[in-house]
Amino acid sequence: MIAGRIPCLNPNCRRTAAAERYRGCRHIICGKCWKQLPERMRARHKQLNSRSRTLFRLSRKEKYGDALRTTQWQTIERQYDDAWDRLNQTIIRYFTATELPPVGLEDFLKENGIG
Repeated sequence: MIAGRIPCLNPNCRRTAAAERYRGCRHIICGKCWKQLPERMRARHKQLNSRSRTLFRLSRKEKYGDALRTTQWQTIERQYDDAWDRLNQTIIRYFTATELPPVGLEDFLKENGIG
């Protein structure tokens, strides 16, 4: 790996990005690999980004900065962070999952005299 570059998350992809552009990141997902993701993952990412913008706008309003709302905002932030973590783990597993045959495939092949 070239110094100062961040690799794409997909191990079969050789694309990289400048490290100074993505400070603190260990990996990126290039556009080509992003389009390979299932539509539901990309839609969930879009949905979470939309919610992020909404929550940011709401948090800037005075009526939501009230001390009574503190525990509610902490709960929302925790749930939101958990949703992002779940999505990130799903995307990582999509690209880095090992290529194992489906469970029971060997037995099926043996039963039919193929394997």
